[in-house]
Amino acid sequence: MLLLAQLADAATFVLGQSLHGIHLESNGIAVLAYQWAGLAGVLLLKGAALLAMLGVTVLAANRYPRLLVWGGAAATSMGLLGFAANVTSLIILAH
Repeated sequence: MLLLAQLADAATFVLGQSLHGIHLESNGIAVLAYQWAGLAGVLLLKGAALLAMLGVTVLAANRYPRLLVWGGAAATSMGLLGFAANVTSLIILAH
């Protein structure tokens, strides 16, 4: 679910950016990454953040087993929230 949620967020971000440009993005870090390295920079940054989160939760799982579950749930939720926000924005901008 984590991977699907994050991929859905990334796919709808790419679609929105290609249709409407980066100027509608509310995440300042994503805008800076886009200005620095284009769309690939944003996707690389998103992938790096996801890998870092997974690495930290897996490393901490032996000592704090609930952290793996809560970290995965949080990352899945953030991906679903990004996907929902992107789809809502695309629907609003289509009219």
